[in-house]
Amino acid sequence: MDRRTLLMGAAGVVVANAVAAQTPVSGSSPFTVEGVISQQAKDFPEVRAPDLPPEGTIRKREGIVYLTRPGEKLLVDVYRPAKAGLYPAVLMIHGGGWESGSRQMERAFCQRLAALGFVAMTVGYRLGESGRFPGNVLDIKAAVRWARSHADADGIDTRFVAIAGGSAGGHLAAFLGASNGVAAFDDAPGDSRVDAVVDIDGAASFPDAALIKREEERLGATSRYLGGNYSTRRETWFAASPLTYVSRQSAPTLFINSNRPTPILPGRPEMKARLNALGIVSEIIDMPEGTPHPFWLVEPWFTPTIERTAAFLMTQYKAKIGV
Repeated sequence: MDRRTLLMGAAGVVVANAVAAQTPVSGSSPFTVEGVISQQAKDFPEVRAPDLPPEGTIRKREGIVYLTRPGEKLLVDVYRPAKAGLYPAVLMIHGGGWESGSRQMERAFCQRLAALGFVAMTVGYRLGESGRFPGNVLDIKAAVRWARSHADADGIDTRFVAIAGGSAGGHLAAFLGASNGVAAFDDAPGDSRVDAVVDIDGAASFPDAALIKREEERLGATSRYLGGNYSTRRETWFAASPLTYVSRQSAPTLFINSNRPTPILPGRPEMKARLNALGIVSEIIDMPEGTPHPFWLVEPWFTPTIERTAAFLMTQYKAKIGV
């Protein structure tokens, strides 16, 4: 029995134990678009919030409950083209180290995707201790099931439901795409498959030498999310890695990378290679040199990221439906 099979079996134990131990926490959000602008303005004076689509070009439904957990209602905002019809869908997962951030951060991203012909949803999920792996994975799988089951209300073409995310949200998006068909991560009936992934600066594998060393020296967001550092929670570090689950059921995946002097983007080249070896489309786009980590949230990087995301997803959509 290979390591992947063993870990997939262990994933069921991780899910059961983690769900039993979780308690709800506040969704406070120190990670904001305004904060990113303030932080980056020193090095990039041209940084600014993105423009929204012209009034009347999109329709929106905000603050919709897609799932209720003990003590917490999880919400989604939905944006779609104003013109009636069926459109491919994409769920956008916010970042914040699995412990901060909010769905509101990705409203501009989703509105711009809606203007380009998608039903785009920004998804809230459990953060901090209550969202510790695999808690937030279960939440986002539930959001996909919700989107598919409410397709008529929002004009979703259920032949194509994709997922995207930035930073921690990128990891979660990649995890959903890689783990298509893995029963351990579905805690309710319904279809949680995704048809394509855009991972924006999110990890694809945690057992990376540089990341392990950093987290051994000082417990950071990764160790908090996984319940301990590599030496104490080795199996969870593998179980939470999208790379672990790559199979013929995994979704086509685009990685969009920042371009910092010392990037930590573990597992992305390996995951691309593994997907490609299975005949699954996977690409890596590197942003221009010096592009900072939260680039997708603000201009001058927001629009190029939207354009590349939309182009990849529309190509995969047309391939899926045979256009």
